[in-house]
Amino acid sequence: MSGSEPDGVPPPIEPVPTEPAPAASRPFCRPWVTWLSTALVVAIIGVLVHLSPGGPIDRLRWPEESLERLTEREMDARAALARAAPLERRLYLLLAGDLSLDDWIRWYDELARSTDSVQVDLEDFILLGEDRQTEALVEAVARWEPLGDEAARMKEWLAAAYLAPALDRSTARALITEVRDSLPAGWFADVLVARIARRADDAVSRAQAESAMVARGTLLLRRWRALQAGGLLVVLGGLVGLAAMVGRRPDLRVAEARLPGDFSLLEGYGLFIRGALGFLVLGAVLGAIIPLDSGLDALTGPATAAPIVLATLWYVRSRGLTLTGALGLRPAPDRLPQLVWVTITLVGLALAGEGVASLVFDSLHLTSHWADGLQENLIWGSWGVVARETVDSVLWAPLAEEIGFRGVFYPGLRTRMGVGAAAVVSAGVFATAHGYGVTGFVAVFWSGILWALARERTGSILPGLAAHALGNAGSTLGVIALLRL
Repeated sequence: MSGSEPDGVPPPIEPVPTEPAPAASRPFCRPWVTWLSTALVVAIIGVLVHLSPGGPIDRLRWPEESLERLTEREMDARAALARAAPLERRLYLLLAGDLSLDDWIRWYDELARSTDSVQVDLEDFILLGEDRQTEALVEAVARWEPLGDEAARMKEWLAAAYLAPALDRSTARALITEVRDSLPAGWFADVLVARIARRADDAVSRAQAESAMVARGTLLLRRWRALQAGGLLVVLGGLVGLAAMVGRRPDLRVAEARLPGDFSLLEGYGLFIRGALGFLVLGAVLGAIIPLDSGLDALTGPATAAPIVLATLWYVRSRGLTLTGALGLRPAPDRLPQLVWVTITLVGLALAGEGVASLVFDSLHLTSHWADGLQENLIWGSWGVVARETVDSVLWAPLAEEIGFRGVFYPGLRTRMGVGAAAVVSAGVFATAHGYGVTGFVAVFWSGILWALARERTGSILPGLAAHALGNAGSTLGVIALLRL
């Protein structure tokens, strides 16, 4: 039959059309934008460092008042400790740090070199007298030539308190009246009065001054004990939680953070550095145009957190995901106990690590600078400023930093390296970004490692986010209780 195939020969198989291979997804973070952002971040940080080359003091708005407050609170506490039980004295020196008068004198000398304040000089000289450095005090007062009658009177006070062998009571009481009228109430005024009164054998004036120091110090010690007791309970909870995790090896999954399958170090770092650039630019601009005590200052926290949040949201949505799913922000209801357990453990371990580091630094006679990380706005700002600073510290800073460091940067590192290496690298960048000295760096570095490991074990940034917020809340409460109230 015409057109038919020969018997026994199968008809040819028609080729089946195939679907074209899907095109590779385009990188969300263009490399050239990432490297440009990196260069801009480095440049901005360089400019900021250049504008404040002198160290931590240059970053403070109220350096003279802040050092005076720190010194007076410490000395009042020591006055109260002198009458406390030996065990409490040892505990205070162990936990609060055994700073010597030499440390405070060194810091006052540093501040005196950058200011012409006669008040700073006077306080420096009082510390020299309290440390019984009589020869150094004589030389310093002899070289001291500030202008005005006020400085001349201050020289008389110093001589009467630390240099004169004895005083008649009428002269001493006249000088005490001058001190009370001229100096603000506090440890410096009281200790000067007590020394003058002792040399004139004025028991009443001396007792009044010493009682005032002890009363203030006793109140401080009560607050300090309460803070330490709370911290100790949290540390114990953290250690118990860690022991249970090591012994039982439970399932700590809180959620299942699912970043896109093609997520890479380039994408993670690209999102992170864009967020950092936005933080620096918006922080600098808003800081320049918004007054500190203005209600508009409340915009700074959410505004500086917005770049990393929005960049990450834009990225995950471009890949068909949700932000909560990508970062593990929606735990299953039956996983809430694990969330609480891990969070308490993280906070406790963070405090324990800071305590151990502090003991090591004390044994090596390494002290952090008094201005390192000092939150001046919590001490001197209005209560409105304190409220906004607290919200920023407890909400916006943890949110931005956890999304940036543990939400995208750490997972990006994990595409190229193991858990330990990724945790160390991300924590190192995290600690460096805070700009603290050695002791502050170690504390932040330790926390960064803990929160990265929590992200790995729980599949969520929530435990680290909650621990971060609670840690910042504790630090804020400590500053307010011990340095503001």
